[in-house]
Amino acid sequence: MTTDDFDLEVPFDPEVKERALRAESSAWDVSHAVAAEPGDIPVIDMATWIATGDAVELARIAEQVNAACQTAGFFQLTGHKVSVDLIAEMFEMNKRFHGLPLGIKQQVRMDRSDWPITGVGYLPMYSRKLPSRDKANLNEAFLVKGNRDLSLADSQWIGDEYLPGFRSTVERYVDAVNELALQMLPIYAVALGLDPDFFAPGFDRPSWRLRMTHYPPVPETLEDDADFGIAPHVDTTFFTLLLQNAAGLMIYSHQRGCWIQAPVVPDAFVVNTGELLKQWTNDRYLSVRHFANNDAAESRYSIPFFYNAAADYPMECLPTCQGPGNPPKYPTISYEQSQAIAQGE
Repeated sequence: MTTDDFDLEVPFDPEVKERALRAESSAWDVSHAVAAEPGDIPVIDMATWIATGDAVELARIAEQVNAACQTAGFFQLTGHKVSVDLIAEMFEMNKRFHGLPLGIKQQVRMDRSDWPITGVGYLPMYSRKLPSRDKANLNEAFLVKGNRDLSLADSQWIGDEYLPGFRSTVERYVDAVNELALQMLPIYAVALGLDPDFFAPGFDRPSWRLRMTHYPPVPETLEDDADFGIAPHVDTTFFTLLLQNAAGLMIYSHQRGCWIQAPVVPDAFVVNTGELLKQWTNDRYLSVRHFANNDAAESRYSIPFFYNAAADYPMECLPTCQGPGNPPKYPTISYEQSQAIAQGE
């Protein structure tokens, strides 16, 4: 079974899809990656549209996004309004948090028995989740999330005495990137031939997750047979907004039939389609496999923001992505029914 083999008469089983995704990823040949060529990962500038709200400019950007999502599955987003100073603060806080003694970070360890919310807090080195894999990931991370029932207050936070300003910086960044995500929804709607406000009802109370990740230099001796900084996977999202401070992200190029290294564009977001948007568009948009490694002598830091519709919002095949000869391939599904939950989200 592959992830595209679904019987619409049978209820969707997120555990079955998660197992299929894991099986597929373990079979990918990731032994060779090449440098990206110009155009492999398009660069899309939204500055003029953000400044003017011009409908012609919106249509122009939407055309670029539509092409990128169908051919590359990834693009670099520039011209956004997220402050470069705030981005710099986030990278600094990411570095300083992961530089804290392990005992302090363990105080907010993810999924500990005395904390009621799963999937938030400190994820130690050599974990085997997010994505769930048989081998360990050579990274550590701090995660917060929100949805219709959860706010930032429900996440775990270290005391301000250990890292002054950490929580306030993360909260300001979450607000800024959530605003950016909302600004992007009309672009995706127009790209798909829909009214600009089509997606607004589904994202009234979005589900989101922020991950602040540290990839250390590869040690001489690896524990737990760790093969990757983060294992090959596809995201489960509507879309993901990623900041990276150094090279290391590898993306499979369907156009070139090989793995390519994503270039680092300062202060740009790397944007990619996830499984839920792939399904919502009836496979019109790609959900592209990717992984990350750090082959440098210094630490690498990344900050992905995983964005989804409200947890209970039914994502029915979009009207512009189906028709005679192209019936819906997937059942209507909500985020809380998807394989993201099967991952221990």
